[in-house]
Amino acid sequence: MGVLPEQRIEKVKGLVRTLPVALLRPLENSLSLSQDEGLTAVRRLVSAELESHYIKEAVFRPFMPLFEAREDGLEGVEFPNWVLNRLWRALERAEPQLFAEARVAARGLRANDETPVVFYRLVTAGAAIIRDTPDEVLPANADEDDADTLAEFACYLDLHRLLRSAVLRLPDWMGRIDTEKATAIRLMFKDAGKTSEDGGLRFLEALFANLDDGALIMKFVATVSDRPNDRFLSESELAGFGERLIDAAEMRLKVLEGLLRRRNRETAQLSEAGAWVTQCLTILHSFEQSIELSRDGAWGKRVAKVHQTIAALVEDRLKGVEKTIDSALPVKTERIFGRATRDVPDFKGASDEVFQGALQTIAFLNHIRATASHGGFASLLTRTIQGCETIMDGYFEIVLGIAVADDPFDAHAVMACFERVTDLIQALCGEDKANIARRRVASADVYRVPKNVA
Repeated sequence: MGVLPEQRIEKVKGLVRTLPVALLRPLENSLSLSQDEGLTAVRRLVSAELESHYIKEAVFRPFMPLFEAREDGLEGVEFPNWVLNRLWRALERAEPQLFAEARVAARGLRANDETPVVFYRLVTAGAAIIRDTPDEVLPANADEDDADTLAEFACYLDLHRLLRSAVLRLPDWMGRIDTEKATAIRLMFKDAGKTSEDGGLRFLEALFANLDDGALIMKFVATVSDRPNDRFLSESELAGFGERLIDAAEMRLKVLEGLLRRRNRETAQLSEAGAWVTQCLTILHSFEQSIELSRDGAWGKRVAKVHQTIAALVEDRLKGVEKTIDSALPVKTERIFGRATRDVPDFKGASDEVFQGALQTIAFLNHIRATASHGGFASLLTRTIQGCETIMDGYFEIVLGIAVADDPFDAHAVMACFERVTDLIQALCGEDKANIARRRVASADVYRVPKNVA
């Protein structure tokens, strides 16, 4: 291929800058295998672009989550990617010296190192560029909304020193908020409010974006407002955080109702339904841990209604769980002699659909265990699980009794019964109990010789 001319290198450089990091990394790996001089030049461009992405993320670390949709689906502030990308290019043109210093600082930066001063200077310079020469950052076809979005991001950049400190302390703040931590959070919130009229709100929005569990934002809302009740908070400037959490819980409840209130009571999506129960109750738990809810308060009424609906849905479903497990492990009664009978497994077994339904039902039980106490159905869930264990244990003992008896039996059919029940035992009770059951099966020596087949 040879050496690329300068004009073509510039075109390739422009193309490389449009590629996302997810494509740049494999592209760099592929180009590293080539010995061609032209491709080597392209690889250098790709490597330089990857390094630029890394430095950009390091400089704007507290703000990076503001450019991504939340994984938990909660609503939050989200800026379009062009804002940061075009600002970074503008900084590269306007502040080449700071840019070079940041490149050197980032190369030797370790996780526990203090933030280099040049990072702060670059963020400050970025805010100044947005305010003084916004056309350097705005796209060619930008409209008034784009200009407003860019100006709003500049207000967030004003908080960079506070946010860096806050994000570093987030792991420590996830535990109990004592007096010292509460004082620090309130001071930061107050200082953020001095940067602009909505500085405090922006500070909390940025913290919210940096939280993996968005519902925990109520802990900070409660702290900065000195733990008020929901009547006061629902009418304050911070009400938006509580509203979006309750909205999220109510939206998840609608999905849950759609999954659990089917006329044919399908079990195929029970595992998914259990996950929605957990999500709803986790959001409400974080909310109730932080805010004092009143029965007649705006938020208290809504939270109580969600709780009541979830409890009713779950309890209705739990009533049929034992029947589902029983259907997956069918037993029939056979006559021995005279009027004497005994229970034996139905060697045909349940259909695959019925058995998969039992597994889905158990997955539902496992999902809702962690939040059962908070959901108000812990007692019923415990009784249901115990009932299911009794059914499984009884079936296992029936099959084991046949395996160790002297009467002839079909070893393959008996082993199929053992496999079905141990799979259910493992799903509900865990691997330890299932392994004990498997050791008892091994001791029975089902395939021992000689053995007559019935």
